[in-house]
Amino acid sequence: MNARSSWLEETWRVVLLILVALAIGAVFDQILLFVLIALAAYTLRNLYNLRRLAAWLGDPQAATIPVHFGLWGDIFSRIARISSRQAQREKRLTTLVHEYTASTSALPDATVALDPQGRILWFNEAASRLLGLVAAKDVGQPLQNLFRNPDIPAFLAAADFSQTLQTRAPGNPELHLEVRLAPYGEGQMLLLAQDITERLRQERVRKDFVANVSHELRTPLTVVGGFIENLQNDDSLTDPRLVRPLELMSQQTSRMSRIVEDLLQLARLESQSATTMRAAVDIGELLQLVADECQGLRDDPPQIRVDVQSGRRVLGDDKQLHSAVTNLLANAVHHTTADGCVDLSWCDDGADSLLAVCDSGEGIAAEHLPRLTERFYRVDSGRSRERGGTGLGLAIVKHILKRHRADLEVSSRVGEGSRFTCRFGPDQLIA
Repeated sequence: MNARSSWLEETWRVVLLILVALAIGAVFDQILLFVLIALAAYTLRNLYNLRRLAAWLGDPQAATIPVHFGLWGDIFSRIARISSRQAQREKRLTTLVHEYTASTSALPDATVALDPQGRILWFNEAASRLLGLVAAKDVGQPLQNLFRNPDIPAFLAAADFSQTLQTRAPGNPELHLEVRLAPYGEGQMLLLAQDITERLRQERVRKDFVANVSHELRTPLTVVGGFIENLQNDDSLTDPRLVRPLELMSQQTSRMSRIVEDLLQLARLESQSATTMRAAVDIGELLQLVADECQGLRDDPPQIRVDVQSGRRVLGDDKQLHSAVTNLLANAVHHTTADGCVDLSWCDDGADSLLAVCDSGEGIAAEHLPRLTERFYRVDSGRSRERGGTGLGLAIVKHILKRHRADLEVSSRVGEGSRFTCRFGPDQLIA
């Protein structure tokens, strides 16, 4: 029965009750008295049903719904249906909460829920293991009180969800953690902490291995290169069959020496996170110097143009910046035909400044762009070796820019050329 029919039925019931009271009152010549009695009976009936409703609302189960008809029966049925749907929703929500809690507890990374003030609301089992949290005493406490690292309060206050922070675990300095934040709810945050101790150890072993091997190779390569050069300059060796082998040996020895030097430079760069030198480097002069040096990379170099539109200077290491620009320009020169051009530019972009190397060469396919700065990654390994490339140039550029808090942006299209842009933020610039 719908609401309209229920109300219509109840209206007719009241009308009928009044008509009956009028009829009986007319017989006994007491119309007003019998109408009042009828209305009083109707009121008492409604009060009785209101009491039943109040009692039933304490536990509104469909099985215990008071039996009634008409408007009150419809009200009881509607409340029962609403209560049933609410109970089903609560059951589903409870199930979801239990599943969420179970799945989060199974995560190997520490997960801590924080309120807008940075106080701990909840954490999983991994947080107990990695951060030493105890539910009985740590829930409700500010998370920053657990870390002695002064960077933690600043990291939480910044709420930069794109950044990560490496720190030592509270109470266990041998354990290294990578911490990040994620937003959820209204002003709340999740702190996620991952154990990176083994990863850091492996990186350290790899760096030490590369540095040690490169250092050990430098001396024998120098000796071999020296002997090859002596043999090439020895006029007593007139056998033409030796010319080509000695030339190839010299080329490969030189290439190995460049790889060793690049690996050693990478090892030095990776050992430090940010440059400590605060020299003001004139980028305009640097670009012109590098352009002059790279003119001799090929017998038929492309046109190299320098465009300096900014007078800002970069705070950093002039030798490292020289190396980065040289690597970028050398790549552009080697990949551009003699009738093409390479543009070096230095300009302002709002608070930032951009150092760009743009060429009109063969371009790079989109699938290669994300991996360009990987060690030894080459788009065309055969042609790169022929040009004397080591596959480490862009990796060096990436680390140099990282030390100068700058970003490398690459855009390219096959057949149209490439553009490598170094973006320096305002904290690294002076007028």
